[in-house]
Amino acid sequence: MKNNKAGGTGAVFRYTVQQHYKTTSVRVLLLILFVLAVASLPLLRMVMDKDSEVSSSDITTVYLFNDTGFEITADDIRSDERYAEVEVKACDGDKDAMRETLHNETKAVAAFITADDSGMGFNIQGYYGEGSDISENDCETLNHVLQDGLHQSIMRTLNVSQDQIDTMNLSVMSQVNTVENYLSGNEKTVDASTHMSVNLFYSYAIVMISAIAMSYIFQQCMEEKVSKLVESLLVSVSPSSLLTGKILAVTLFVFGGIGIVAAGLVISYIIAKSTGDVGFVKRAVEAFVGVNVSALHFSVGTILLLVGCVLLAYAIIAFFCGIVGSCCSKTEDTQQASIAVVMFLLIGYFVASFTPMAQSDAVNYFVSLFPITSIFTALPNFVCGKIPLVIFILALVLQAATVFLFAKLAGAVYRMMLLYRGGFPKPAQLIRMLRENRSAAHTDAGKEG
Repeated sequence: MKNNKAGGTGAVFRYTVQQHYKTTSVRVLLLILFVLAVASLPLLRMVMDKDSEVSSSDITTVYLFNDTGFEITADDIRSDERYAEVEVKACDGDKDAMRETLHNETKAVAAFITADDSGMGFNIQGYYGEGSDISENDCETLNHVLQDGLHQSIMRTLNVSQDQIDTMNLSVMSQVNTVENYLSGNEKTVDASTHMSVNLFYSYAIVMISAIAMSYIFQQCMEEKVSKLVESLLVSVSPSSLLTGKILAVTLFVFGGIGIVAAGLVISYIIAKSTGDVGFVKRAVEAFVGVNVSALHFSVGTILLLVGCVLLAYAIIAFFCGIVGSCCSKTEDTQQASIAVVMFLLIGYFVASFTPMAQSDAVNYFVSLFPITSIFTALPNFVCGKIPLVIFILALVLQAATVFLFAKLAGAVYRMMLLYRGGFPKPAQLIRMLRENRSAAHTDAGKEG
């Protein structure tokens, strides 16, 4: 009797999901990830607030040693309302003598301002006593006030106005482009540094998702072989449905876990926003990424494309894992299977890493269209303006075709290798086995006819 493929796939999917989430360790791990995600932004606020400035100061006396040649007056310090009542006293820079003074005066600090030995700047060192009532943040905040005072003193000495300083500090956006793009009106490309950063972050995300899925798929591919349940399962489910159902289940495991973490981050953001300003999140992201995001073509459509491209990339790699995972007869074989998948991922990752250095349209077009590298480079190249929309759409079509071919091949290999108990086959041996299996199938079909 011919099996219903869709029904078999759904049954395998539901069974695999139920078995996975029945495991206590899996539920505990997901709970831990969710709790960590919820707590992440409040914890980040605490860490960043630890280094933030104080709103009021306990400092009553500042011992100031200024060896820069630019006078910092008491009014420069008192202009900040947190230090409006502070008493400023000059000192001779003897740190040993000052240590005794700060030990006795628990609300006093010392600040030593000196020129850098290289002559390229200034150093401000703040000190407070061992048993002082002054906090480290309070002393650090005073250093910031002294830094502003030093800048004001330099401007006074050089007769520079604040407007001139503001003009000098205006941001300048730099961009490099070809004259062909300029003449064609296509100036939406970004510089090589930003292109490389986008490629690296996107490729890294693909590699991480694939690495998580790989071990799950290998485990699912070997499950029936290890448990000796193949013959029983083949009565009710076709091999292709069995593999497809398992890969769909693994997809739920991976992206379900990512969704749980994302939901935790959303809740964490809401909690952080309800307790104060969340500008620290943007500062942290900008410090971590270091990319000129405003130069990228981000929109709601881009986000949807991101999701679609990640799913396509995942599907290609998942079915490739299904192909090599089907060749595993025992746990030891997964090492060779892992090497094959890792090599597949490394080729795409390194190509994505070094492509921006070429700064060539031909190179960008090729790596965007070649399926192995396309899943790592097509979207970043489009977002960075390196390929036109037509090439990007063609790249997505080729990726979808690759998913279909890999799915067919994975089903054929899984069907052929279910009863195989030999060592991990080499590529040439696997191709030969596929040809022999196809010839045998054609022969059987002819006999039936």
